[in-house]
Amino acid sequence: MMRSKPYDILIIGGNFAGLTAAGVFSGKLRVRVIDPTPWFEFLPAVHELISGIKTPEMLRLSKRAILNRMGHELIADTVRLVDAEKNLVLTESGQQISFDFCVIATGGENNTFGVKGADVHAWPFKTVNDCRRIGEQLSTLASFEKKFSIVIVGGGLEGIESLGEILKKYGNHSGIQIHVVEAHHRLLADAPADVDAVLRHHCARFPVHFHANVSVKRVWKHSVDLSNGIKLPSQMTIWTGGARPSPLLYHSGLSNGPEQWGDVKQTLQSRHYENIFIAGDAAGLDHPVSKQAYHALDMGKCAGKNILRLIAGKSLYEFKPSAKPKLISFGDLDAFMVTENSVLAGTALNSLKEAVYQLIMAQFDPSGIFLKTYHAVGRAVTAAFDIALPMLFSPSSLKRLTDIRILH
Repeated sequence: MMRSKPYDILIIGGNFAGLTAAGVFSGKLRVRVIDPTPWFEFLPAVHELISGIKTPEMLRLSKRAILNRMGHELIADTVRLVDAEKNLVLTESGQQISFDFCVIATGGENNTFGVKGADVHAWPFKTVNDCRRIGEQLSTLASFEKKFSIVIVGGGLEGIESLGEILKKYGNHSGIQIHVVEAHHRLLADAPADVDAVLRHHCARFPVHFHANVSVKRVWKHSVDLSNGIKLPSQMTIWTGGARPSPLLYHSGLSNGPEQWGDVKQTLQSRHYENIFIAGDAAGLDHPVSKQAYHALDMGKCAGKNILRLIAGKSLYEFKPSAKPKLISFGDLDAFMVTENSVLAGTALNSLKEAVYQLIMAQFDPSGIFLKTYHAVGRAVTAAFDIALPMLFSPSSLKRLTDIRILH
C-alpha cells in the first residue's frame, strides 16, 4: 500500500523495552516516544546506590539524546488514556496524539498490596531516585550514635540485593539491626532451596533477623506490624514487595482487570487491537516470564519487528523467551547465577553482572564511538576501583574470587 506520509509509530515508555523497540525503526517512519522522565535508567543495578558503588550518573543516559541519535522524537508527557478506537492517546498536559501503531512499554508500578501505611511510611525501591534516597537516609541513620532498625519487606531479588548492599557498607555498624520479612517460607522463592540456606549462612554473623512465611499487616512511621502479631521497630522500612500493572492498561481496555498485565498474543500483539503491541513488564503472556531487563530488551525488539512485518503484510514473529541466566548479587559476600538446571555461586560472578551492565549501557549510549569508549571506561574504572580496592588488602577475599561453587 502506497502512502503519502510515513506511518506514525507511538511508543509509550522509554526504558528497556521502549527504547529497544524505537531502535528497530528507521528514520523513514515517524517515531515518537512519550515518557515523563528524562533519563533511561539501568534499574538492575540500582541496589548499588545504597552502598555507593554506583552513582546516579553512572546509571543514567539521556532519553532525548538516545532518540535524537536514532532520528526519533521524545515527548515529555504522561499518557492518561489510550483511545484505541480512534488511534489517539490523551496526555496529562491535554495533548491528543494520533498513531498508526503503538507500543506500550510502561513497565510496572510499586505494589504495596493495600497494606495500610505502606504508601506513606515505606521507602519504595523502583527507581534511581528511590535508591539514592534510601542510601542517603541510611547514611544519616548510621551517623548517629544510637541504635537503629531497618525492615526490608520482601525477600525476593530486590530485597536480597538491597540487603547485600546494606551489609557491605553497614554490616559492622554497632547499632544496626536488620529485619527481612518474606511471605514465602524461604528467601528467593524462585531459586532452589540451597540459595536460601547459603544466604542465611552468610548472615549468621550479622545482626540480620529473617521473618519467613509471614506478611506485613501495617506500616507505621517507626514500626511494622506483622500478621503473626509481632511488632518490629523500624527507623526505615524498605519496600521491595513487587510490582503491579499501570492503571493505563485497564482504563484503556488493554487488560482484563485492574490488576492484570496487558492481554497479548505470543506475538506481543494486543488481543483487543491489532495495531497495538505491549512489551516488557507490561505484557501479560499466557505463559508469564520473569520481569527481567533481558526479557524486556527481547520483547521490545520483537514488538518493533512485528510492526514492520504488519506494515509489510507478513506474518508475525512469536516472542520466544531466551534462556538467559539470572544473576543475583549479594554485596561483597556472594553472587549467584541461576539457570533452569543449576545454580553457580561465587563473588567472581559479580564481575559478570558488571560486564552485562557495561555492555547494555554502551549499546544505549548516544555518544559517538570515542565518547562511548570514554564513558564505558569511566564507569568501569570507578566501579572496579570501589570493588577491587578492599580485596587487595584481604587474602580471604582474593581467594573467594576463584571459588565458584555449584549449589544445585
